[in-house]
Amino acid sequence: MPPANIGFCDQCRKRVPVTHDVRDGEVYLVKNCPDCGVTEALVSSSAALWQRKRDLYGYRPPSAGCEMECRGCTHQHHPRMVFVEVTNRCNMNCPICIANIPTMGFEFDPPLAYFEKVLAEVAKMAPPPVVHMFGGEPTVREDLFDIIDIAHRHGLCVHVNTNGLKLEDEEYCKALVEKDVAVLFSCDGRDPEIDRRLRGVPSACARRLKGLDNLKKHSKKRWDIIMCCVARHINDQHIADLFQFCHDHTSHIKGLYFIPLTETWEPGAFEADVCTTIEDVQEIVDDAFPDDRVEYLSLGLQHHLNRALSFLGVGGRQTFPNIHPNCEAGTHFFSDGQRYRPLSYFLKRPLEEVAAEAVRRARKIDAKLAKLDPDDPAQRRRGQRIVLMTFAGLLLKAPYFKRIMKGSRWLGVPRILAGLLIGRPLREQLRRHTWLRDGLASIILPFEEHHSLESERLYKCGAAFAFEDPDTGEVRTIPVCTWTLYKDGIMRGITAKYGTVRGREAASPAASAQQRS
Repeated sequence: MPPANIGFCDQCRKRVPVTHDVRDGEVYLVKNCPDCGVTEALVSSSAALWQRKRDLYGYRPPSAGCEMECRGCTHQHHPRMVFVEVTNRCNMNCPICIANIPTMGFEFDPPLAYFEKVLAEVAKMAPPPVVHMFGGEPTVREDLFDIIDIAHRHGLCVHVNTNGLKLEDEEYCKALVEKDVAVLFSCDGRDPEIDRRLRGVPSACARRLKGLDNLKKHSKKRWDIIMCCVARHINDQHIADLFQFCHDHTSHIKGLYFIPLTETWEPGAFEADVCTTIEDVQEIVDDAFPDDRVEYLSLGLQHHLNRALSFLGVGGRQTFPNIHPNCEAGTHFFSDGQRYRPLSYFLKRPLEEVAAEAVRRARKIDAKLAKLDPDDPAQRRRGQRIVLMTFAGLLLKAPYFKRIMKGSRWLGVPRILAGLLIGRPLREQLRRHTWLRDGLASIILPFEEHHSLESERLYKCGAAFAFEDPDTGEVRTIPVCTWTLYKDGIMRGITAKYGTVRGREAASPAASAQQRS
């Protein structure tokens, strides 16, 4: 049996046992390689926050060891979020990128037949995951809309991850929005100097902002997300402005997601004077709200509340169920009409305390609820009574009702609960009875490279890349954080099997079959 937790040697990249070393208030991943000796990587700048997430979650390491051999792994991750590489071409060449032609050395542009096969298999997953069109830059493909159509025909919800430059073309932006996709838009700040430092192209800033204005003009749904790469000493002082920018675009932006700058580049391509970790981002965001306290929680905590929430019809599709406590962290902000306020602003007690109490109460009734079927009307009503009686005290004591309710809490809270019980959406209830409006979700996403990977964090990963194995023809998935270790070989094999295409006509299935013959 492999060690309980393994990672990769910094030098030879062999799989080796890893441990955590806490010193000087930081957490390091220590790797012991029999050939290269001991190496280490900083994984958290705050050992206290790192440990509190584990304690609140009640984390216990998995009993089964993971071998980190993702290419041939048979473990079923059941991903809720699936990324599909559509190209490695890009209209930029960011020094921090490892997913474009200059860094990979070949062109990846498979035909529609490839996507038909992959997306058909992805649609068979239960439940069907959200599909992210990824690259490179997806919008450089002339047949991107055709790929989106394939996904929609298979009943899949589609997100497009883009650097936003193509969206400065208003007609293209409008056409993309009409494809009924959510846009995950890269924007690291409104200062051109940020684009110069991180992307090497200061002129990209104005083009991004034009693209976001076009989205605001044409988006019909509130589901677009800003993706911000955060780097200490580069754009950390611009995060407050980015929140205000999201508030100005609240009609279509529902989330501001952060990715700590990760050292994925080749030596000499880019230099960062300090490392940025998840806990650094939490501190940076907290500093952006000097009058309030911002608290992030591990998204894995929702695992403890899922059963209770299912009886109230709250929760729905969850992207990060039961993930490791030191992976994705999240919180929520709400508009007061002028700016966003963090969730903690509306609570009398720290969010961590409220979450700990909620988890404790949920665990107390979990066994009772497990015996009931939320789809059976009579059992659902019984479960609802159990849940409401269990959480009533917390719901009445924790919130700061003067900051939340439009009227009296003695009328508003029962109305909200009654609305939930008869199936009215929570968002509708909040807008009708509270000042909690135009919420902004904020998630910190770790996109890891080999030196900070550890198998414990991958065991229940909910995000993966989907691909056709060029050797077997089987459609498989690999967790997002280990994809970089395998993608070059896999994508080269796919290119050898399918060839490359340009333009919509050449990308037809018939043309693709002709190329393969």
